[in-house]
Amino acid sequence: MSETTATPSTGPGRQELLNTIATWILSVLRTEPGWDRMVVDLKFQGGRVHLRVREHRGDQVLPGTAGPIKEGSAVLPTVEQLRERSYVRGRGTWFTATVVILAQGWPEPTYRIGADYDLDGEPRPWGDEGPFTAQDVLQHLERFPRTRTRIPAWAAELAARDGVELPELEPGAEPEADREGVVHPLARAAIDRFASAPDNARMIEVIRQCMAGTLLLDVTASTLVEGPNGEKVGPESQLRVQALGEPDGTRSLAAYTSAAEAQAMFERSHQDGGQPVLLRESAVRVLQMVADDPQYDHVVIDPARKGCRISRPQVEWAMRSPRNDVVKAAMLDNNMSQLLAGLLAPDAVLLLGTRVQDGRAVPIYAKPQEEGATPDTLLLFTSAAEVAVLDPTLEIRSAPSRQALRFALDSGAAKVCVNAQPPVATLTAEQLRELLALVEQNEQDEKNEKGEDVQGKDAPAEDGTTDVAGPADGTGPGRG
Repeated sequence: MSETTATPSTGPGRQELLNTIATWILSVLRTEPGWDRMVVDLKFQGGRVHLRVREHRGDQVLPGTAGPIKEGSAVLPTVEQLRERSYVRGRGTWFTATVVILAQGWPEPTYRIGADYDLDGEPRPWGDEGPFTAQDVLQHLERFPRTRTRIPAWAAELAARDGVELPELEPGAEPEADREGVVHPLARAAIDRFASAPDNARMIEVIRQCMAGTLLLDVTASTLVEGPNGEKVGPESQLRVQALGEPDGTRSLAAYTSAAEAQAMFERSHQDGGQPVLLRESAVRVLQMVADDPQYDHVVIDPARKGCRISRPQVEWAMRSPRNDVVKAAMLDNNMSQLLAGLLAPDAVLLLGTRVQDGRAVPIYAKPQEEGATPDTLLLFTSAAEVAVLDPTLEIRSAPSRQALRFALDSGAAKVCVNAQPPVATLTAEQLRELLALVEQNEQDEKNEKGEDVQGKDAPAEDGTTDVAGPADGTGPGRG
């Protein structure tokens, strides 16, 4: 495999490349007619392109071929082009791509083709190729370099374990989201994946991404009065946020991941041109608006094209479950001081995902890197959506953050990983002990100064966790 750094190139777009790959897949796979969805995973490993096929027929999933694509195959240059086309300087490209082919109208079906690109997850073995190695990571990053903050923790750990130095781009190499016109690129990417193959798992991923970052609201119909300090929206402003009437009589709050998306929707009802007045708002705040206002039945993000409509029960589930927005935002911004403040605040919470074993709720651990090793990294989460995107069958429990961290120490965990999908934060047991001891000492000193009796302020109760229920309509992410 070449070790030359990838550069932007002209040529076919990603959809055209996907269509070529899908045509090859349909020509070489021998399956019985009648399937609903063909899912084909692709990855580069050990100098080869590996493939795994899964065939969906209703609720049944049938595993198919898994192994390397034959050297010299005509599809290999197209797969390489797809990886190159997906590369963004500093951010990287996919480690695993999933091509999804939807079929309707057998015996002469029509096909819809989409894809899901995993830029951060560690590729898992599908056949006899074995686990991803530090050399695989090195080859990938030499070809498609990233900034340090975009190198996944698992890749850095593999390299450190094997003494491999990974290349890094300077911090400013990554293009800014605003410069591209997208205020929330992670949500936009999740919406693209949902639009290509809508299902509940991809819906949860959109909700997960909206637990941080910002979205745009169209407030063209508002009366905006400048504030005393030059604020665009002063206290005397009367805000009217764009809402959309649906064909079934329901009503949706509209939000956008970019000004271009809002402009496209604006032009549908403003034939004479012009531009909408946009307000940038926290994505969590947008979801909260829907949860708090009964006039909205949904929130629809980027409705002008392939968008995503999230129902009120799913929004309420996300907003009314305990969550830690400070920690989630800190991980997205790579802000360590904010992260620690969010973890150690007296009123902070964290969530656990659990399975019932022998009548007991047992928390889940991250899968270890080494085959056969005992799991030692306890998974904690910032929201119910973070748990459900990992596994919607998990029971979700919440606890005060400090109590959850002490539980990790008492259970013998060597590390704690906050969230299972990037961005994540990992703290060792030694770091946790130091942080908790420091907080307790500071509180002790404050009490001594005030002359108060010394008593454990937030000592864990016998059962201090709280169950988190699923959505009211039972159609979205829940406890299982």
